[in-house]
Amino acid sequence: MENIYSEEQKTVKSVRASQETIDFLLSFSKSIHVVESKKRKFEVTLN
Repeated sequence: MENIYSEEQKTVKSVRASQETIDFLLSFSKSIHVVESKKRKFEVTLN
């Protein structure tokens, strides 16, 4: 396993997200609310 991760990666592609995708992810992350109860956590999406 050491040999796999120690080799230099020569074929690395740069990935670019569209502005629409970035806006969607930002608005979604802002709408998530975490509610903690005794031993559990609930994630609620506020619309």
